[in-house]
Amino acid sequence: MKITDLMSKEAIKIHGHASSKMDAIEQMVSLMYRQGNVSDKEVYKEAVIKRENLSTTGMVDGIAIPHARTNAITQAGIAAMTLPEGVDYESMDGQPTTLIFLIAAPDNGDNVHLQVLSELSTLLMDHDFCEDLKNAGSPEEFLSIIDLAQSEKHEAETVEHPEVLAVTACPTGIAHTYMAAEALEKKAKEMGVSIKVETQGSIGVKNELTQEDIENAKGVIIAADKNISLNRFNGLPLYSCPVARGIDEPEKLIQIILDEQAPVYKGGKVKVENNQEKGWRIPYKHLMNGFSHALPILVAAGFISVLTYSFTFNNTQYFDILNVLGNILHLFVLPVFSGYIAMSIADRPALGPGLVCGYIAYSGYSLKWTYNPYDALANSSGFLGAIVGGFLAGYLVLAVKRLFKNVPDMFDGIKPVLLYPVLGVLASGIAMTVLNTYLVKGHAFIINRLYDLPLISVVIIGASLGAMMSIDMGGPINKFAYLFANALVFTEASNSDVIMAAVMGAGMIPPLAIGFSTLIFKERWTKEERGTTLKNIIMGLSFVSEGAIPFMKKDQKHILPACILGSFITGALSAYYKCGIKVPHGGIWVIYLMTNPFKYVIALLAGTIVAGLIITFTHKSEN
Repeated sequence: MKITDLMSKEAIKIHGHASSKMDAIEQMVSLMYRQGNVSDKEVYKEAVIKRENLSTTGMVDGIAIPHARTNAITQAGIAAMTLPEGVDYESMDGQPTTLIFLIAAPDNGDNVHLQVLSELSTLLMDHDFCEDLKNAGSPEEFLSIIDLAQSEKHEAETVEHPEVLAVTACPTGIAHTYMAAEALEKKAKEMGVSIKVETQGSIGVKNELTQEDIENAKGVIIAADKNISLNRFNGLPLYSCPVARGIDEPEKLIQIILDEQAPVYKGGKVKVENNQEKGWRIPYKHLMNGFSHALPILVAAGFISVLTYSFTFNNTQYFDILNVLGNILHLFVLPVFSGYIAMSIADRPALGPGLVCGYIAYSGYSLKWTYNPYDALANSSGFLGAIVGGFLAGYLVLAVKRLFKNVPDMFDGIKPVLLYPVLGVLASGIAMTVLNTYLVKGHAFIINRLYDLPLISVVIIGASLGAMMSIDMGGPINKFAYLFANALVFTEASNSDVIMAAVMGAGMIPPLAIGFSTLIFKERWTKEERGTTLKNIIMGLSFVSEGAIPFMKKDQKHILPACILGSFITGALSAYYKCGIKVPHGGIWVIYLMTNPFKYVIALLAGTIVAGLIITFTHKSEN
């Protein structure tokens, strides 16, 4: 339906005049009545005034959109008036109103007209469109301007089907996921290629690819550092690569699909070109899949643990509730971590075996001792056991799949729901029980090394892990340092909260240093670079290191060493000041949960200023 289907030239007044807001409303209601949409003029006018009394419908830029829903309306309609001299309509910006649209909506539950009205509201956001309407010389011209704008809008929005599809995902689902999506969309627009990018981030799946999209696309790019379910892409050319390539090489990836160089996906493991997933990248991807699923639980567990301590001496009832919630969350961390590592390796049949291995790791159950639910963490094999258990379960389920590969097709229905999970649980559960005896000892050895460490050792650990946080900005080294700190926090080992704070602070430095430099030394940066100042500061304060990546790509030789040094300083100072936190994410927004918060700010400022100054005076300025 067109907007003009709800209008007629009888309901449009060009070059009108109104002495007041009430006079304008009176004239607009008369126009609507003349169009034949109103059965009772006074009832409708009262409804419009009642709506105005709630809040003005005078918008900005000289536009007002009064409206009312009442049973005095026989059918939906729109009336309009231009007022060259303007009228005081109590608009939001205090400026005179020069264009008024009056909307009439029947009170019968019919909402078909709402879509049309929302389109009108969208068009009115275009300044040029509004100016054209205000300058219209006749009702006919007024209607034609609306028709033309609406048809152009529909034409711009209408794409039969995107040529290229993409899915982006990173382990934490915070920055790389969306940066890769933005890079692909921007480059596709420059190339004149239609693209649709699905993001699988921490807030869930956005812009999900439909079956119709898949059936009509030339191919799909999977830019991800964790496993993505690929069954829906069967028969479609598919190119898989790390998420970083989506950021760094969007044009090359899009061109691979357009040139039909991507292999057709036929199920199973993806054939990846250019050896992108050979060697260490395969276990890294499985590991990060488990970590990305366990991280939200770990963050919640840490946050609630801190709250539990806060209520310990204040309210016994709240303490009991929080303590139970914290214990439940801690119970789930290792099984989820292990389960999703296994699932990444051998798909859904491996989830159950992986969960079992993760729980065995949590409980400390082995041939040497039995499970004591009240002292689980004391004998736990922790993240070490969960990692081993996840890979053990995944590859044992793969072995079971191969074992039953030649079983008659009539049993295909029970393989994934009965044979694989049951045999997988038995095989991996028994194997994990045997291995856990040694894993518990290995885990205890690592934790015991952290007890009674001299301050210098804690500072060295904080500084070293801090530097690692900036080496590859969310890449494997960064993730290893962060995972190590998380694992220590989970075990509540001595100095674990201090190491976690050092790692989080160090990860905040790269974007903060960039933001500091572009804010204080504006003349050293281009207008576009200065436009990222607020974004980088917010990302830095939120512990999202990847905000510095675009700058790193331009001048890695100078910016990377500066960021590493700044992170090293912050990690060292944070550890030296004994700043500690049990919540593994949140950046500055969770500083109230930290020990020695003021000294933590000093550590952050020191790293930011040092890195920022070095970046300022060493990077290649384009100004």
